Amino acid sequence: MIFAQLIPSFLVILFCTNALAGVPTIDAPLPPLAITERGELTLTDDEFSFIPWSSEAGLGKVHVIQYFGATIEHKDTFKPFTDLLQSSFEPGAINVTTVLNMDAAMWGTAGFVMSELKKNKRMLPLAIMVVDDNGSGVIEWDLGKAGTGLIVLDDKGIVKYFSRQALSEAEMASTVELMRVNIKR
Repeated sequence: MIFAQLIPSFLVILFCTNALAGVPTIDAPLPPLAITERGELTLTDDEFSFIPWSSEAGLGKVHVIQYFGATIEHKDTFKPFTDLLQSSFEPGAINVTTVLNMDAAMWGTAGFVMSELKKNKRMLPLAIMVVDDNGSGVIEWDLGKAGTGLIVLDDKGIVKYFSRQALSEAEMASTVELMRVNIKR
């Protein structure tokens, strides 16, 4: 009897939890994500620090956000696309943000991941690198089991492209063209 009474309550909780997640939807604003624990890695006077980061920080330019787990398995998921971006656009023409889900890192590897992140920040001081300690992006953007996502936004924060997996050659080419069209507007 009690079990039968709990089922409707469980379904309501399950529905409400999924309703809180905001899947990035084409031609809609990106559901906001704020990362206050750690956040964006900054380098000033050869000193590293963190500042809070928000997905709304890139407004004003076409913005690419790549989100993935801090694991060897996921680190190169979007690399072919970001490499293509470097050869397709002048520095500063677009914003590219990398958000690392530290919650996905294997136990004992966080120090190595942070060391690599700092090394990359030294090599690319203008790159936007964000640490998500709690994996909140996976939940907020409903990135699924793999916890990866590539989001292209126009200058007003409207989603123009979204993928949870690596892009094919054709997808990369069409996405770069889509970005060019949105830069010209």
